[in-house]
Amino acid sequence: MPGSRRRYWRLLRPVLGVLLIPGGLALPAAAAEPARALLERMNEAAEHLPYEGTLVHLQGADSSVLHIVRQLQDGHITERVSCEDAGRQIIRNDAAVTGIFPDQHAVLVEARDGRQQPRSPLPDRLPGPAGIDDALYLLSFAAPERIAGRDTQGIVIRPRDGFRYGYRLWLDRATFLPLKTQLVDERGHVLEQILFTRISVPAQVAAPPSAAVTSSAPAPPPAQGRNVPAGPPAAAAGDEWVVTQLPPGFRLAVRKARITPGTAGSLRQVVYSDGLATVSLFVEPAVGAAEQAEGLSQMGAANAYTTTLNGHMITAVGEVPVRTVEMFARSARIVDRPASSR
Repeated sequence: MPGSRRRYWRLLRPVLGVLLIPGGLALPAAAAEPARALLERMNEAAEHLPYEGTLVHLQGADSSVLHIVRQLQDGHITERVSCEDAGRQIIRNDAAVTGIFPDQHAVLVEARDGRQQPRSPLPDRLPGPAGIDDALYLLSFAAPERIAGRDTQGIVIRPRDGFRYGYRLWLDRATFLPLKTQLVDERGHVLEQILFTRISVPAQVAAPPSAAVTSSAPAPPPAQGRNVPAGPPAAAAGDEWVVTQLPPGFRLAVRKARITPGTAGSLRQVVYSDGLATVSLFVEPAVGAAEQAEGLSQMGAANAYTTTLNGHMITAVGEVPVRTVEMFARSARIVDRPASSR
């Protein structure tokens, strides 16, 4: 895999990938609203409910065990996500997101501007009812299961075409927290699964330790840690790149640009979404012949397709079928912007 393509995987690979997905009996249109109401309550619970639990993240033959402690006190959220096998930890609060990576001898701190809420990785990856387009997805119910000693209600979000994946979710009947989530492909095969093996929702969960004392590993050398200040979104960056052939329902969501060491220009990212599925288009200029490549690569549930155009390397990445990322990459083009917008 060329070096530039590996950079895209590192940018996209989450510490906690919570992905969910499809198959079930279709509901009449009038019966779909209860499922939407359950999804709304699920998102509220995942964002605001304090809990402590252990979950298993399964992705192909790979698995990892994660421990989450989430506290909500006086309207403020503090959360710690720990990965048992690597000792990595992510700590979120109102001031910053801190990543501790003992295996890499690194600490990364992303400051918050005071207006951002410390979003949990769980609700960030859950499908909210507002993002479900009835023209693109079909809601249904799945058979209930007993998970982590608790009764659940199953919900299915099934795509109506082959350009996106679907979701299966099992929600705790008492709290509406998602205790099991699956991402499935167009054939119904599970690509990724998150399963709580233990969860408790006490009235008060003990506060997670601060970043300074969370890791039991030796403190990394100061030179290996760095602060990532919060900055304004680069909304207009890279808007000369567009995808000319979009699958149904996908719309432009955001544009970004970042300077990458060792390149002649900035790495541009253009993000498209259908409300649930997201595809990122990365464009890197002045790519050397040794790094130019075309074709498919995969990591877990994510697919990437790379091609080159006029000396630029173009990579489309997303947790969507191969045909979708290939369509994005192959139809990416540069368009002239009016002088007034430059």
